[in-house]
Amino acid sequence: MPVENKAIRHEDEDVPRRTFFKILIAALNGLIGLAFAIPGAGYILTPLLQKREGSWMEIGRVNDFPEENVAKAVFRYVDTTSYAHEEKQNFAWVRRQADGQVVAFSPKCTHMGCNVSWNAVTAQFECPCHGGRYDAQGNVIAGPPPRPLERYATKIENDFVLIQHRVS
Repeated sequence: MPVENKAIRHEDEDVPRRTFFKILIAALNGLIGLAFAIPGAGYILTPLLQKREGSWMEIGRVNDFPEENVAKAVFRYVDTTSYAHEEKQNFAWVRRQADGQVVAFSPKCTHMGCNVSWNAVTAQFECPCHGGRYDAQGNVIAGPPPRPLERYATKIENDFVLIQHRVS
């Protein structure tokens, strides 16, 4: 009988050792998984956490925009919101005022985001989707838009009009 007791005692010592190694292997697997997950999460979340300041871009010379008229200015920009940086095209409605200041409006209706168009006959911006209308200063005059057209920041440098375009 003493031989059987040694065998039982030997099995009792193996169980805690096996448990220890199982825990150790599980912990190492967890660390390896974490080592891969942290850079992966950073790669995925970095574009969302970046502060996006608009870039200044030329949209034309000051004289390209007749005084007190509204003109369409098409511009290209690089969209950096995704992982693949894409060159895209957009436009702004630009109005040069009598005092020489230049105002640039976003083409997006503040109601549902449809592109507004300029109607020179009525001197209004018109939204084709739900009938929203804005005056030449971008203020709402009819329809469902909740606020005026958004304005781009503008500046004039060396006789060129620049707007600050933000990608949202």
